[in-house]
Amino acid sequence: MRLSIAGRREAGASRTLQRSLHRASASATILLLAAAIFGLFIEIGHSRKMNDVDELISKNDNGEENQNNSSLWQPTGSYLKDFLFFSGPGWFVSIAYVDPGNYQADIQAGATSQYSLLFALWWTGILSIYVQILCVRLAFYGKLTLSQAQAQNSTKASRYFHWAIAEFSTMITDLPGVIGFAVALNYFFGWPYYVGVLLSLLTTMLFLATVNLRGGMRILEIAIAIFVAIMSVALFVEMDFVNPDVGALLKGWGYGFVDVNSSDIFSIAGILGSVVMPHNLYLHTAAVQTKSEQINQSPDFIHSAVKYCSIEPILPILISFFVNMAVISIAAESVHGQADDAAQVGITDFCLYFQSLKGGCLLWAIALLAAGQSGAITTTYTGQYVMDGFLNLQIPIAVRSIVTRLMAIVPGVIVSVLYPDRLNSLINIVNALLGLLLPFAFTPLVKFNCSKNIMGDNASTGLEKYTLYAFAIAVWAINATTISATGGGFFGDIVHDMEIMSLKKVILIIIQVLLQLFYAYWNFITLFSNDGYDIIEQTQSVDEGLSSESNSEIEIT
Repeated sequence: MRLSIAGRREAGASRTLQRSLHRASASATILLLAAAIFGLFIEIGHSRKMNDVDELISKNDNGEENQNNSSLWQPTGSYLKDFLFFSGPGWFVSIAYVDPGNYQADIQAGATSQYSLLFALWWTGILSIYVQILCVRLAFYGKLTLSQAQAQNSTKASRYFHWAIAEFSTMITDLPGVIGFAVALNYFFGWPYYVGVLLSLLTTMLFLATVNLRGGMRILEIAIAIFVAIMSVALFVEMDFVNPDVGALLKGWGYGFVDVNSSDIFSIAGILGSVVMPHNLYLHTAAVQTKSEQINQSPDFIHSAVKYCSIEPILPILISFFVNMAVISIAAESVHGQADDAAQVGITDFCLYFQSLKGGCLLWAIALLAAGQSGAITTTYTGQYVMDGFLNLQIPIAVRSIVTRLMAIVPGVIVSVLYPDRLNSLINIVNALLGLLLPFAFTPLVKFNCSKNIMGDNASTGLEKYTLYAFAIAVWAINATTISATGGGFFGDIVHDMEIMSLKKVILIIIQVLLQLFYAYWNFITLFSNDGYDIIEQTQSVDEGLSSESNSEIEIT
């Protein structure tokens, strides 16, 4: 009898938790729709305000009509009005948190480890919020984009090295979008993946067709947001239908790290790389800097602007977490233990595991198309900012967009022709690579925010400085582990599979050691050297390098 009563109580508690989860899913769906609509309206308002401000700022280079402080933003006394003025960049950047790369990382995590990696998704989301705040501070207080700050505080050789890393990060970021476009066309028309990869250049053509059309870009952004919102709502519906294990979900979210083993290292690195993507740091500092030029430069007004811009990305990042949690939940319930090789399931076949959505693959394909188009926009603008900041070189946006997309198409075609069943694995590798490349953007961002030479009295000091340093070291440590540990997907796995000590194994071990030494040296010398990037000591050498190139500066029009 006692066992029967206990069993009924346990069953009752389980049903209560399930009902709570259903209500939470419904509430999240409503919140997502409301947030999407809110985001669209603030994007439209942001566009109009930018046009108004641009008209009020000086009209020519001869100074015939000077910028008037009265035309620049200053607090109006209305929190909502002021918040809406600064809304836009955070939503624009945060669309990258629900792209094919994120979906792939979520599917990989849920299919292989069920809910135990939810904690990694949550804490990388929290880290990304802090990262966006650091971007805002650098743009407003330092008056620099991340690429400009790195260029101005590096020697000539290291400037080109940092530029190459930033360019590579931006270009491989576009690869999941290219593959997502190919997957969508495969669902629509049954075309081979390589055909879709080649035709992904169409998204670039669509972007270029709208960029100079009045209102065209805004319409395109709204269409993308609507498609992504529809798919996100559909994912919540599917999550509700598969009845996630609430206890396991909450455990994975709160303390899933207790169940982590070496086989999860690669998935964790993929989550880190797909959420805190290096290109977003360059993009957000540049997007926010356009705002810094539209406000009254009074210190009090700048502080207010930083506050609004720091708050703005929090809502879209939190919403994206719950969307990604839905994908992990579906994979945990529908793929884990069901697929023959769960580790190989990804965006190419995920919708086949949907249990409730009629036409689920159609919705999935539309979402992948929208994400591919979004990638064409964000990577193009990031590439522009990176090239301009590091090299002071500007090229037509058409050339920039086409080159970026072509660099993503080449490996996509090769893999889709030779290994069409390995496209999901390719995206997993891209996510892990983005994680490995993250310190080359994140560590300098931390150092700049803690530098009085750059930030003045607004530099992070004391406990906040040490916390930022700890974050930077943690990001480096996670990725360093990924390089060498068994289960990390890189040298550790390759060397482990070689049973005998051959010349090839010795060479790989030596390469691994050298890579780790450079990786550690670069991060720690950046973080702990004399103010890392010391403007006072380096200004002369940097100015000489820039001035020597200014005479040969090329501006292609």
